[in-house]
Formats: sequence, C-alpha cells, structure tokens
Amino acid sequence: MNSKRPLYQFIADTIRERIAAGLYKPGERIPAIRKITGQFGVNKATVHKAFERLKNEGLIENKVGSGSYVRFPEKIQSFAGRFDFRTDYLNELLFPYEQAQSIFNDVFTVGKSTALAPTPAEGDPELLQVLSQYYHVPAERMLIISGAQQGLDLVSKVFAAKISESILFEDPTYPGAISLFRARHFVPMQADGPDIDQMDQRLTGQIRLFYSMPSIHNPTGISYGRAKKLAVIQRSQQHDFYIIEDDYLGELKQGSPRFIDIDPDRTIHIKSFSQTTSAGVRLGFMVVPANLYEKFVYAKYSSDINSFGLLQKFLREFIKQGYYTKHIEKVRRLALRRRFLLTEVIRQYPFLIAEHHQRGYSLWIKSEIPFDSSLAPWCRGNEFSFAPIYKNYFKLTFMHMDDKTFNKSLSYLDDLIKRYAQR
Repeated sequence: MNSKRPLYQFIADTIRERIAAGLYKPGERIPAIRKITGQFGVNKATVHKAFERLKNEGLIENKVGSGSYVRFPEKIQSFAGRFDFRTDYLNELLFPYEQAQSIFNDVFTVGKSTALAPTPAEGDPELLQVLSQYYHVPAERMLIISGAQQGLDLVSKVFAAKISESILFEDPTYPGAISLFRARHFVPMQADGPDIDQMDQRLTGQIRLFYSMPSIHNPTGISYGRAKKLAVIQRSQQHDFYIIEDDYLGELKQGSPRFIDIDPDRTIHIKSFSQTTSAGVRLGFMVVPANLYEKFVYAKYSSDINSFGLLQKFLREFIKQGYYTKHIEKVRRLALRRRFLLTEVIRQYPFLIAEHHQRGYSLWIKSEIPFDSSLAPWCRGNEFSFAPIYKNYFKLTFMHMDDKTFNKSLSYLDDLIKRYAQR
C-alpha cells in the first residue's frame, strides 16, 4: 500500500478503479465489508469510512439488509461551449418554420377553439391514419406518445416486474434506456448487428425483452443486416421475448425491412419526431402487438391522458402536405455533406478510426491510443456502455450547429485533437 495515503482512501481508490474497469458493474453488489476487511487487512471502521466516501461521490448506494451496490449513472450532460458536438437534435434553423406557421394558422382558422380540444388517449384519429399510411404500420395498434422516452416508460409500466433483470440490451446503447431500465444484461454489437453467439449465451428464461436500434444505431451509426434481423426474430420466437424496435432515424435509411414488418406480433415499434423535425416537436408513436394493446392504452391513460392535441393536428398536416418528406430529404443531404467533412478531419490522424458504413447525425470514433477526453465537447464512449473497451471511443454529433458554426468547428476540432494527441 502507498503509505502516503490514508488506508480508507487507498481502499476507496481501489474500489473506484475496479468500477471504472468494469469489474464492479452498475447494479451489482460489491463485496461485503467483512470480505474487504480481510482483503486489505484493516478494521471495519476503516472500510466503513471508505464506503462512505464512495457513497458521497455518488458511486455506490446502500440497500438495507442487502449490502452496497454500484450506482447507475444519472448525470444530465450539457455543454456550454461554442462548438457543441454533444447535442443530438437538429438545429432549429433547419426546420421549415414558415410552412409550420401557415399550418398552425390554418388549424386555428378551420378548427377555431376546437384546435385546442383534447384528443383520445390513443391519439388524434386522423393523425393515426396519416402515420399508418406514411410508415406502413397498422393504425389499430398504434398510440401517439410524447417521444421515444415516454414509449420506453410505458414499456417499463407494462413489464414492471423485475424489468432490469428481464431486458437485454445492445452494447453500446442509448444512455436514456440504460438509466430508465437500470440495465444489467448486454450483448456486444458487431458491424451488422448484435453478436448472435453472445446473444444465445445471455438468453436465459428470465429475458422478456430485447431493446434494439436496428436502423441507424445510437451511438455506432450502423444498421442491422437482414440476416441478423432474421436471427433475432428466430430467437424471440424460440425464447418467447418481445423486441423493442427504437426507430431512431429510420427515415434516413429506407428500403430494409423492419422488425415490425417481419414479425409484428413480437415487435414493440417506437418512433420519435423530435429527432427528425425539431426538439420542440415532442411527439412520436408506438405500435404494439395486438395482445398487449389494451395494456399499453391503460398505462398511457393512467400516466398521461393525452399528448398535446394542437401539436398532433399540426404534425398531421405537416406530413399530409408533403413538407415532412421534403424536410427529411434536405436533412439527409446535409448530414451526408457534414459527415464527409468531419471524416476528412478524422482521417488525418492514423490513431483515430471511424467506420465508413455509419449513417445518421453523428460519427462514432475509436482512438487506438489513450485519449483523455473527459472535458471535450463530445460524447465519451463510456456514456453508452459500462464495458472498459469503449473508454477510448467518442461520438461527434454534427447537426445541432448552423452552417456557419459547423464550418468553423472543423478547424477547432482539428486543433483540439492535435492537443489531445500531444499530451
């Protein structure tokens, strides 16, 4: 032991390092005080003091009668700098606000006071039909929600019993789902989807759900291959679990069959519009298996009677009048251009690797040298995974800035990487 450090601090530092290395994962019980005392040759009071330090730092928590556990991360990340490579929403200037203003005016002109009338818990009936036709999904099994996070929250209510033990996740995956479900079980991702051999090892009888982002995965930007989708469907039938299909940015990659197209009876499909339109459009929809529909309607009604009716009427007309399709095409072209420019910066550094098959609003990058980026204006890899291998990964998002700011950000990013590389 380092004699310059108090014993309790040495123990706290050691446990902290083990948590960072993934030896003690979030939600897992760490060794009991009695075992730690024997391991380090100290008394209980010293270990208590070390545990108290870790508890104050937010790394562990006590459960009465059970022991001490590694806490799940619950940080709200933000960035106040000039060049923001963290925020995953579109810049507000990309949204066709003039057309939106015209639609809102028409909604009030035609509907007058009824424009603000509440809608059924399932959603505005006309919007359900429009979405059904646009996305080729059945309206009779659809619910309007306030975004993907509410959809996941409804899943947690319907499958409430021991859900953290009964849901399997991709690794890496969306941090919001990790926090909500207190994720414990993961399957590694490959270039075309989850590692099926690893998935087979994790499919115990307790798994009832598999959370996936098969079309433009967050954070890797990959998409499942057809063979992987069929393999996942086969296992869902064999092991009797449902697939949560989080359609993050599916509009940017069309033509490939979705889980809901292949097996609608096993798929809970969730789609949010805040990622494809504007952060303020807090609407989405979910399509659920017929045998679960009434449970989801009740869960939504009991927690949130309806989503904002005026916004639903706006979205209905925005899609019907063709503005949404035009907007998506504009965003798709801009994303391709910005991805190319960012990739050109990254390619200057041989120790940085960005796979070429990525799509979406971000670039997932691996550094082959230790890369301390804890204060950098991007998302660190360990925000998406508890696995130590992602410590040197990071995600650059690039659609939140306006054109002028984005163009200036390229030289800033270049200089920033040079400085990190020289440390």
